Amino acid sequence: MYKNKKVMHTRFCTFVNKKIKVKLLLLLFIVPFVNIPAKNNLSNQLSQEATISLLTCAPGEELYSVFGHTAIRVSDPENEIDLVFNYGTFDFNTPFFYLKFGHGNLDYLLSVSPFKRFMREYFMTNRSVWEQELSLSESQKESLFRDLIVNAQPQNRAYQYDFFYDNCATRVADIVLEQYSSDRVNFSTENIPVSLTFREAIHPYLEKQPWTKFGIDLILGAPADAQTDSASIMFLPDYLMGQFSGIRIDDTENLVAATNILLDLSDYSEYKAADWWSPTTTLWVLFILIALWSFTEQKGKGKLKVFDFILFSAVSLLGIVIFYLSWISNHQVTSPNWNLLWANPFWILLVTNVKYIYRKLFCFLQGVALVIFLVVMAAGIQYFPYESLPVILLLIVRGFFSCHLQLK
Repeated sequence: MYKNKKVMHTRFCTFVNKKIKVKLLLLLFIVPFVNIPAKNNLSNQLSQEATISLLTCAPGEELYSVFGHTAIRVSDPENEIDLVFNYGTFDFNTPFFYLKFGHGNLDYLLSVSPFKRFMREYFMTNRSVWEQELSLSESQKESLFRDLIVNAQPQNRAYQYDFFYDNCATRVADIVLEQYSSDRVNFSTENIPVSLTFREAIHPYLEKQPWTKFGIDLILGAPADAQTDSASIMFLPDYLMGQFSGIRIDDTENLVAATNILLDLSDYSEYKAADWWSPTTTLWVLFILIALWSFTEQKGKGKLKVFDFILFSAVSLLGIVIFYLSWISNHQVTSPNWNLLWANPFWILLVTNVKYIYRKLFCFLQGVALVIFLVVMAAGIQYFPYESLPVILLLIVRGFFSCHLQLK
């Protein structure tokens, strides 16, 4: 439909400031676009020509869009209905928005928009869109549409977002599959890799953003390393699309009647290239330089007090963030997080005026914690981001010099 506009779109994007596009996109996200019909006007809402389909949107460059998106389209030309139901929206005007987001109790919303406006948004952000028409009976279409309308009412549209278990994709999967009894739905295992964890499932989407990937791996806890199955893997839009294409009802009928691409911008997608200063390269180079410098410091040729302050303060701050997300926030996927054994708030003691005996006690206890951490990682209880290895070695080297060479 939109393929012949690719060149025009590419030229247009070169004149539009990226920040303006992002602000416009966020504005589109947070506004409920159409009036929702009253519940008492739902009977005979759809005609026999109506179709309901799954929309899958390609990943974007921004963090909030890097995993793609899923929505439901209801189209009924006879009744002039063409709406998209979108579970992935939120309101920036929510009081204490960022605090609620960090704490894990920010409400996400089901919003409804005209199909053309929805497509315009993805046209502007250079993201392809696929459509899978669902093989639903007339009564199932009516039931699904009624459920969507009820869910979109002001008193029902908010829900507590969970990245792995309750998001824009899982909500769509649930409301569609609720039209069938569970014993009628047969999943295919051909579309998902064997023994894939939640963390492994999201890694490919972050390969072009290595620092973001490193940060996410640090704050995600052991629950992220649970194994997925045919149903739980549908938390990602791409896998939801793949699973829906393989589902058979009663082993006789495909759930998806037809698949087509509505917006093909694959040739014009702009992905961020991995930076040469990736976490692995940067942190290993830093470790080697500081380790060599530390041995010259031992001989009285230099001091690294400023670096120690930055290193221990940064790791202590990271420890506070991990501790908060793991033990205080409502996020389910961040607790327990065994990275606290090495990234904890107590490193700051090494650059404060505490007594030498207390610093030495901390170093002993931290050494024990690091041994426990190595055992946990070797046992495979939680994924270990290897980019953090040079940081841990830096902490060991600088901790040793701080505890044993800087007397009182």
